[in-house]
Amino acid sequence: MRSVHFRRRNYILLVSSLYFLLAGPLSAENSGQKAYLDKEVFLVERGEMGKKSEGKDTYVFLDGNFRSNYYEKKYGFEPGEYTAAKKGDTITFSAETRSTSNGTIYWEGTVDGHEIDVRYIWEGKPAKWFQSKKPNPSEYWARSVTTWPTEDPGPPGGAPPSNLLDGKIFLVESGEQGKEASHHEDYLVFRDGTFISTECGEMLNYRESGYSAKREGDEIHFQAQSTSPEHGVMIWEGTVRGDTMGATARWIDKRWYWTIDRMYWFRGKLVQ
Repeated sequence: MRSVHFRRRNYILLVSSLYFLLAGPLSAENSGQKAYLDKEVFLVERGEMGKKSEGKDTYVFLDGNFRSNYYEKKYGFEPGEYTAAKKGDTITFSAETRSTSNGTIYWEGTVDGHEIDVRYIWEGKPAKWFQSKKPNPSEYWARSVTTWPTEDPGPPGGAPPSNLLDGKIFLVESGEQGKEASHHEDYLVFRDGTFISTECGEMLNYRESGYSAKREGDEIHFQAQSTSPEHGVMIWEGTVRGDTMGATARWIDKRWYWTIDRMYWFRGKLVQ
């Protein structure tokens, strides 16, 4: 059955004239491996092929499965098994994700360091209200967010930047201070001296930003502040103890008619 799925996917790729610039032939001993990408999280911008970005998404590779937060939340796509192969510094991958009511998405892409470049085809995309039948398979692109509409203000209070937490990704739940968890799962990512909440980046256009951190006993305390052109600033403070994380974020959005000033909590564990 799996070979039938891949033949069907290859046919769709052919008739759609979608070609992927992959890394070339790979030996049997390094093909089909998942460990190359497992526990990686990417915030991407996405759009229909030939058009500008229409929003952001979060890609997660975990436990041998690939998931797209945007398509999962909006269209009910389930995580799908992925395969990956490595040649030199480049990793190529492919995956299929399915929805009971919205068809199948075929994904292929490359990862180079912390940058991801993806092409995907959505077969079975639901028709819009004015369409009498479902459209032909739609082609899309996605790539790591590399430019932001706001400047990185750096750590709060001019604290020195740090790399102490680099490489750590925490899966957290969150809510407004004093209330139960009320938001979607979020990934807090520390990478190359920067920090980002993928949920805030995906939904509210908050950028990655430099963070500060210091060790005190068996704890690491960090601070960061991220900005959004539409939603103000979020000032983060948190503590990492072993594999657990607890943090708060103060959201300040100054507008001409009022100022939003709210506190949120985050807590969770290291992705491992």
